[in-house]
Amino acid sequence: MWMCSIWPELRGAPVANGMVDYQARLRPVIRALEQNPELCLSEAAKLASLSSYHFHRVFTAVTGETPAEMQRRLRLERAARSLCYSREPVTEIAFSAGFASSQAFAKAFRKQFAMTPGTLRRQPSLLQLSKNGHAVAREAGYAESRSDERRQPMKTEQMAPRTLAYIRVTGPYGTGYEPVCDQLYQWSAEQGLAEGEWIFIYHDNPEITAPQQCRTDICVTVPAGTKGSGNVEIQQLAGGRYGQSRFTVTDPAQYPALWQQHIGEVVAAGFEFDDRPCFELYHSFDPVTKVADVSFCSSLKGSGTTRRKRRRRTSRRNERAGQCPALLHLAVGGV
Repeated sequence: MWMCSIWPELRGAPVANGMVDYQARLRPVIRALEQNPELCLSEAAKLASLSSYHFHRVFTAVTGETPAEMQRRLRLERAARSLCYSREPVTEIAFSAGFASSQAFAKAFRKQFAMTPGTLRRQPSLLQLSKNGHAVAREAGYAESRSDERRQPMKTEQMAPRTLAYIRVTGPYGTGYEPVCDQLYQWSAEQGLAEGEWIFIYHDNPEITAPQQCRTDICVTVPAGTKGSGNVEIQQLAGGRYGQSRFTVTDPAQYPALWQQHIGEVVAAGFEFDDRPCFELYHSFDPVTKVADVSFCSSLKGSGTTRRKRRRRTSRRNERAGQCPALLHLAVGGV
């Protein structure tokens, strides 16, 4: 299991001598902004039990962004996803993102991403295939990972929703996961829940979101109604249709090539991705040998028709979206 470095926002350092843990106090605010970037900042301050005067200063000190900057970034990142996942006109996407005009949207978009909305729409590979946590470029080459004895064919599965206990990790993908896994395992063992499934969820595309702001959730499945505590939060993993490729991973450096192979199989089958996050589902993991039995999971649209005509049409659309295997560039394995 491999995850990224902990951002101070969620580090959750112990509080001594009655001092206020502002990181913990701001956590529900950040979650609320992630769900609704249009949240009124006065309401956000109330969630943190801070005055508006102190809220802005505390928020900036903890997160490195002003509240308005985070709102703007989250709106633009959501708009970037819409440019790839929908056919809405740019003007409608601009209005949905809270901009008064497409011109103002284009200016803010260019400042954030160094490209125009039209450029991203014409080249959605900048977003579509980089949602998983192994998408940052790496100088080292891929480890050899193709072994028919160590993999199962890609399949589609209608997955049930899951309740997850998780710790959010924010920072460059691919480093510092083990301490967080240890922390979550200790918590789950204390709760008598250590036998749950382990899932790593990747929320952001590091080509769109700055590496230090990329979010990964290290999760373990828990019964519905479980309460979090400390740094451990609770979320629901949406059910639905997923493409799954199951591999035995014998070397952490194999992860990028296996993600690439999985995405290529989804594309070759003619399935269409949707915007739910992708994740790794761990069936087993040996902490000594680092050998993992893991399913790579990508969310899919539709109900699973296999008619050739639709497959060909979807494959052509995916290729136009930069999803063909030749353009895949997922490049970072686990730690």
